[in-house]
Amino acid sequence: MILVTGATGHVGGAVLRGLSALGHEVAGLARDAGAAQRRLPAGATLRIGDYENAAGLEKAFAGIDALVLISSDGDADAIMRHHANAIIAARAAGVRHITFTSIVDIGETSPFYYAPAYRDAERRLAACGVPSTILRCGLYSDFILDTWLGPATEELALPAGQGLVAPVSRDDVAAAIAAVVAKPDKSRTLYTITGNQPLGFEAIAALYADVTGQPLRYRPCSPADYLASASARLEEPWPEAFATLCASIAEGRYASTPSDFITLTGKPPESFRDFVVRVALGMQTDG
Repeated sequence: MILVTGATGHVGGAVLRGLSALGHEVAGLARDAGAAQRRLPAGATLRIGDYENAAGLEKAFAGIDALVLISSDGDADAIMRHHANAIIAARAAGVRHITFTSIVDIGETSPFYYAPAYRDAERRLAACGVPSTILRCGLYSDFILDTWLGPATEELALPAGQGLVAPVSRDDVAAAIAAVVAKPDKSRTLYTITGNQPLGFEAIAALYADVTGQPLRYRPCSPADYLASASARLEEPWPEAFATLCASIAEGRYASTPSDFITLTGKPPESFRDFVVRVALGMQTDG
């Protein structure tokens, strides 16, 4: 049986549906039974567990052959702890393979707030004795749209300089995860999942304006100015997380476009323009 954590989230739910459609026996892990039961695909079973409770996770992982470990969100120290608890529990429960969603930016010198948490998880996986496959994922198209483009009014001010990103949708990430899990051959242990076109934020803002008809221009700003603005609008840790993400983008850490998604799925990833047309215009129509 394959267990997918984060079953009520977008990526976890999509992975469950994809694996179920391929005929695999699947289960989803969630904290809230009520919400999870409404979202699980037909035929999937539910396991209850909390990343903060390692003993509870070991119980939830009992009888599981393959674990898909999708990271939690929020405070970086908590995420590091959640990763550690899940990996320890998987080993104790006798899980035979772990597929883990990491990030492309785990370098020792990365300024990104979350880089140490994912770097620690990859090291723990390498040392735990359970075979694993890591998917290092690029910046989500969904994140760019929901967090930066959608709320902006005429101007998008970010401390990302002229840095490039290769956005990839959560749906494409889920498809890549499902493809990895379904592969009988697990000899390859690392994939990098990104879009196939690096874009600067000037181009991203212009693309968004062209598709939606809402005027938007990009203005590079200083980290201090961004932190002052974001701290007035957002709770911690998001101002620091987003400011350091932009610093990482400015250093060129999100610009690569490997072909691993095509290798896994046999098709190119959805372009950012097609994503915005599908999602943003769909939201306008629904509204």
